[in-house]
Amino acid sequence: DRHAADKFGQLTRQGIHRWRWCFHTVKAESMVPELGVIEGYFGRPWGHEDRKRVMTQLRELGYSWFHHAPKADPFLRRRWREPYPSAAFTMLADLSAHCRSLGMRFGVGLSPYELYRDYSGPAKADFVAKLRALDDIGLDDLAILFDDTRGDVPDLAAKEADIVHAAMAVTRATRTVMCPTYYSDDRMLDVLFGERPAGYLEDLGRRLDPRVGVYWTGEEICTREFSPGHLIRIADALRRKPILW
Repeated sequence: DRHAADKFGQLTRQGIHRWRWCFHTVKAESMVPELGVIEGYFGRPWGHEDRKRVMTQLRELGYSWFHHAPKADPFLRRRWREPYPSAAFTMLADLSAHCRSLGMRFGVGLSPYELYRDYSGPAKADFVAKLRALDDIGLDDLAILFDDTRGDVPDLAAKEADIVHAAMAVTRATRTVMCPTYYSDDRMLDVLFGERPAGYLEDLGRRLDPRVGVYWTGEEICTREFSPGHLIRIADALRRKPILW
């Protein structure tokens, strides 16, 4: 409702991280980070009109992009191989048009759930079909999200990099972002999703196309602060500055 959108603006001004907004690469000429929001949380997603109101407020606050990726959207996660129902597809296209009309970049976060376990012919075909369908919504950014899934599999970084590169070869989006399975130093990820492979971040950074942005939440899943030393270490491992989620 309108109160939710107003509250969002209030929290943004106060700098509270509950809503998970993101800092992209710093613009050297102004030292002001590029700001955006990813709706990528668990729980009840925002309503369609709420999102549009939030976008309008974001633009007024200087934000430049919005990524639609609610975990509760089954067609972006567990049922990602299925096409969007017509009504939901129309709403996403409307959301994209509204975002772009404000001068903001619009993106979708696709979580091809455990695709890396069986990236065979049929799975590849379904992945390509999904990407082409998402293109029809109108994307500036495409995010491929591997967060909060099992990661204790052989050659995880190589498999994830291959999937991201396959998406880049298909999508009409002009910017591609990915979220690693292990997107934080927080050991809770290893408890929940299996022990992270040794050298995972370094392997991922070495394999990924340098044009790909990488989401990172910090030393904790919901980090309280970012230290310069930590960010330097992660940037060195990934061979690029992370996008702070």
